[in-house]
Amino acid sequence: MKASQLMQHYEQGRRNFRGQDLRGQSFQGQNLVNADFSEADIRGTNFSKTNLTGAKFCQARGGLTKQREIVLRIISLSLAMLSGIFSGLASSLILLIFDGPHIINQIVGWTALTILLIFCIFSYSQGLIGGIGAATLSFMTTLVIALIIAQAFPVLPGNTLFLVAIFISHVAFVLAGTLAGALAGATIRATIGAIIGLGAFPWPIILYLTFAQIEPKTLPFAGVLGIGLVLTLLSVYFGLRSIKGDDRDILIRRLAFAFAAMGGTSFYQSNLTNADLTEAILKATDLRQANLTRTRFYQSQQLHQARLEDTILAQPEVRDLLIDPKTGYKKYYYKANLRGANLDYGNLNGANLKQADLREATLQNADLEETNLTKVLALGTDFTGASLHGACIEDWKIDVSTKLNNVDCEYIFLLEKPNEYGSRERCPYDPVAGFEPGDFEMLYKVRNYVKSKPE
Repeated sequence: MKASQLMQHYEQGRRNFRGQDLRGQSFQGQNLVNADFSEADIRGTNFSKTNLTGAKFCQARGGLTKQREIVLRIISLSLAMLSGIFSGLASSLILLIFDGPHIINQIVGWTALTILLIFCIFSYSQGLIGGIGAATLSFMTTLVIALIIAQAFPVLPGNTLFLVAIFISHVAFVLAGTLAGALAGATIRATIGAIIGLGAFPWPIILYLTFAQIEPKTLPFAGVLGIGLVLTLLSVYFGLRSIKGDDRDILIRRLAFAFAAMGGTSFYQSNLTNADLTEAILKATDLRQANLTRTRFYQSQQLHQARLEDTILAQPEVRDLLIDPKTGYKKYYYKANLRGANLDYGNLNGANLKQADLREATLQNADLEETNLTKVLALGTDFTGASLHGACIEDWKIDVSTKLNNVDCEYIFLLEKPNEYGSRERCPYDPVAGFEPGDFEMLYKVRNYVKSKPE
């Protein structure tokens, strides 16, 4: 269905657009309140800046169109080949170690190997940025040594520039390989991303055979093969690690997903308040700066491969909780940003939500028994039907907009830790007494713990 046709039907009062093929259509800036796009194909559809309040996207299929996926795979393969070319260059330079008659070549080879090892070690432990930083520091040291060598061997004045080329090639091969692996994994399954990376493996040998200054029969093929294989596999590993959400590679992951989401489904700056994306496929979908107040993401698929900047979904632990609110049992959400989160029927029994931001969130019928709600921000939060037996509400921030209708609560604690008398100030105070139905709601309706709303 074309966008113009759909909007015409919408203006005539139709709201049911279930199962429609909306690939590549644009609804940018339109008003589609309460529209039902369940089971629709919305790959490549533009909903940016659209009012989708109360809309349904249950089991909708978002992401890239087939044409976009093909283009992205071609680009990924090209980057993987580029990675292989740089691997070949690095192999060639390091193998200068075996060039016995020329001391300068051996120095260059050992220098290349040293920078590479430092780069790989720090990239593995601290991420690509850490590796680049460490390699830069070692390279600056190498420049000083190069200047000394240049003075000692004036007949070879190009050594310093040559070392600069070494550094650039070493950084570029890992960066290109990592980006290739991440892009491939963001578009298709990670296993295929690894295959694409390995597809670049023959390039080290081809490049070396093409540019080598000595006879092929004397080449240390084992060295070329080994270094090329290690560099290619390492590049693929960085790429796969980035798409799995490792914090060490967050920058390359964001770059890869941003590129992978180009042309995909876009909810950029859209209003998805109270929308339902249950079981929707959201790979390569742009949700940046979207209003996700009480948006339901139950069992959404491949959400971790969407663009989630400037949303609460950018936090992996929060994202996992919104996908399945029943997984919060005794979990740690200290100072978590859960503003506007949809946690209806969630299991947060025994969880630590101390100082969490729950403003405008919905926890209807949630299990909050023995949950630590100390100093939570709960302005406009909906606790309707929630179970609060034994929860700690020390200095929680609520106001008249906080909904406590039909809360199931026999008792609560007013202190997180025992006071000097060993008491957590149980309420009701009598250990055998409990709130009667409606007592808790009535008590806290007349008590306002907030004098003014924070920004």
